[in-house]
Amino acid sequence: MKQASSVKTAAPPPAGQSQHRGAVAVESGTCPLCGPHYPRVDAARGPDFEHRTAGAQEFRFARCTSCGTLVLDPRPADDQIAGLYPADYVSYRFDKLNPVMRLARDAVQRGKTSVLARLAPPGGTIVDVGCGTGALLHQVRRRYGSRFRLIGWDYGGPHLERLAGSGIDVVAAPIEPAHVPRGADLFVLNQVIEHVPYPDRLLTMLAAALAPGGHIVIETPDIGGLDARWFGGRYWGGYHFPRHMVLFNRRSLRTLVERSGLEVIETSHLASPAFWVQSVRYWLLESRFPRLAPFFVLGNVPVVAAFSAFDRLAAPLVGTSNQRLVARRPASP
Repeated sequence: MKQASSVKTAAPPPAGQSQHRGAVAVESGTCPLCGPHYPRVDAARGPDFEHRTAGAQEFRFARCTSCGTLVLDPRPADDQIAGLYPADYVSYRFDKLNPVMRLARDAVQRGKTSVLARLAPPGGTIVDVGCGTGALLHQVRRRYGSRFRLIGWDYGGPHLERLAGSGIDVVAAPIEPAHVPRGADLFVLNQVIEHVPYPDRLLTMLAAALAPGGHIVIETPDIGGLDARWFGGRYWGGYHFPRHMVLFNRRSLRTLVERSGLEVIETSHLASPAFWVQSVRYWLLESRFPRLAPFFVLGNVPVVAAFSAFDRLAAPLVGTSNQRLVARRPASP
């Protein structure tokens, strides 16, 4: 995982490891489309608003002026990344959400299962890369039973042990070529690719491991969304300093996927109320009205519902800051 030629971390490391509270060591970022010497301008700067794992240290996103991709540059060094994912990181605590928010999240996940079931053949293998607690896989099993073989791939830890205990197959290992399940019919990258320093390597690895005619589903932030434009420069929740390493617009994501040898067959925008809530919260924290910030949290059901409704209305008109791309490996001649 620490060699430059390997695919870097594609999902948060295990929860509960020691956490940084001061400055972290950094190294240069690179544009996955234009390389390490990409032409750039400063695009955004900010601290870890959410967890303060790096104390007051601020990080910078640079915009590649050639392809438009945002690159965290410099980014946390490889041996610093684990400490950026504390035990209360959201991917590890979905089961701690209040009942209403859990129902809402389950409804969103059920919607995603329809997409997966449409793409994977009966008896096919679905691999959730960076699966976290396996919430999506649980929803697939609840809705479709044993129609598919389900695999959760993530770093080992209590969350993956619980998933295995529920009867779902797991790969408890770093997201690296040595561990990739070969011949899978569908790989799912659900809010994962943006955490990877080298997403081009990740996609190339998965594309090669797909069965002919197999698919990859990617969900990731879209830097062209309305809230990204309004809060850009510092406060947009999609920056997620310093855990997001690379951020795409629709065109740059499509280009990256096509370079890996895959054929893009669908793109769409999805609601992303979390980014709205976080963006307003971070702005308030540094405004004249910091006392209002505690109202803008993901546990505030009316606030989340309002932004979700807004995004659903805005999606067909101006897009959102959450995008889905579906790609296929061409079938063998």
